[in-house]
Amino acid sequence: MRLRWKDLLSTSLICASIGVTANAPLCAQSASCQQIRAACKNAGFVQGGAIGERLVLDCFNPIVLGQMPKRPASKPLPKIDPQVAAACKDSLSKRSSGANAQAQPSIADTSTLTASDDGRTVHDSRLAVTWLADGNLAATQSFGVPNINESGSMSYATAVQWVAAMNASNNGAGYLGHNNWQLPTAPGTDKTCQLTGPHGEPFGYNCSGSALGSLYYVSFGLQEPNSAAANSQIQVGPFQNFQAYLYWSKSPAIDPKQGFVSFSFSSGFQGANVFRNYLYVLPMFKGELPGMPSTAVNYLQVDANGTTVYDPIAQVTWLADANLAASQTFGTAGINRDGSMDHNTALLWVKAMNESDGGHGYLGRTDWDLPDTGPPDPSCSMKGITGFGCTGSAMGSLFYRQLGLHPGDSVIPPSDAKVGPFTNVQPYLYWACTGDTAASPCQPSGPAEGFEWNFSFGNGFQGTNLMGNNLFVIVYYPDVPAGQPAFKP
Repeated sequence: MRLRWKDLLSTSLICASIGVTANAPLCAQSASCQQIRAACKNAGFVQGGAIGERLVLDCFNPIVLGQMPKRPASKPLPKIDPQVAAACKDSLSKRSSGANAQAQPSIADTSTLTASDDGRTVHDSRLAVTWLADGNLAATQSFGVPNINESGSMSYATAVQWVAAMNASNNGAGYLGHNNWQLPTAPGTDKTCQLTGPHGEPFGYNCSGSALGSLYYVSFGLQEPNSAAANSQIQVGPFQNFQAYLYWSKSPAIDPKQGFVSFSFSSGFQGANVFRNYLYVLPMFKGELPGMPSTAVNYLQVDANGTTVYDPIAQVTWLADANLAASQTFGTAGINRDGSMDHNTALLWVKAMNESDGGHGYLGRTDWDLPDTGPPDPSCSMKGITGFGCTGSAMGSLFYRQLGLHPGDSVIPPSDAKVGPFTNVQPYLYWACTGDTAASPCQPSGPAEGFEWNFSFGNGFQGTNLMGNNLFVIVYYPDVPAGQPAFKP
């Protein structure tokens, strides 16, 4: 069976656009939704069609969800009874709520956190700061700052501009009446961290001395490598369980101290991570399954069982389950319950895949492998194999050429997770700046030239990142003006 990617994406977007997960069958839609789809089809809209006449994006979503495409439909939308549209939307919302009713991480102690009466801010008595409760405000409020991705992520320079715009808003009174919002700080010396980087910077797990680390480890009571939000199970075309996070490759970084090349399905950025970090794994093997009919098209091609997906451009076959390790460890120790793992464990897990089923291998294959990146890639936005647009790597080919995503795009919609009194917490990387205390202003220079601090709410790892990468932003304002004594975490 060979399916065009556009057809698969259009089907999944009905659910993905409101967060319905793959646990609910995509075809099991309510009678009202089926009626609207039929009306769109009768009006000439085609599933997987050209822009302007796509059944889902140009007809169904505008009618049911009010999501208007950037370019208007080329055909008149069918007239649908508003009650029918409301019934369809309600059925999708109920499916979303039921599918997302996963166990959220337990919050051990939020006694240091006090939400305001309107729930828009959270006072942190331990750090003597007041956080913005929305962990991804930038996804809905840009303050006129350009270059913010639809997901809410942005470069460090854009983050600085965005915070400045927050403070200048409301005729200088600032957002919510405060004009001293800032990025969270990380100290240059932190004995709580496990590791020390090449420039002497503290990084790794258990870094509770930073503002974000204090929030994750102390206030939220989380432990590495647990995520602050539940796993994604959203269907993305022919793939299930795609995580908007970093995935391992088998290719060493150009600088051995940086570990191994990784690819972000949250932004399309190809970079590197030390082997101790916990990332996800999407196994593949080179070539396609025997017996697949030949074709000249370059779309993703799914096997008859829906378990593998062939990319004819990269000439590799992917596992359709983008997070199999969450449900199948093959007896490998060290895999986090959300499916993430360090690089050494990733190699062992793939080895166990090939040795499973009495030596016949998973799905009858013994050549599963981690994807590689190949030689230096001129399509990358930065030097070598680093940056956005790296279509020369297998994962880059999948992200840009097959899924049709662009730099800064996420493979799935942003999280709306609630963690304690916070909302919209992203299980990904957040920007931080250098500062001795939580109340210290951001220093102009980072831990290394071209790098700034980041912290992951996906697993509790503190590190540094290229300032051109796209991460998320959460802000706070200190209880006391800059320069006065404040609590040092």
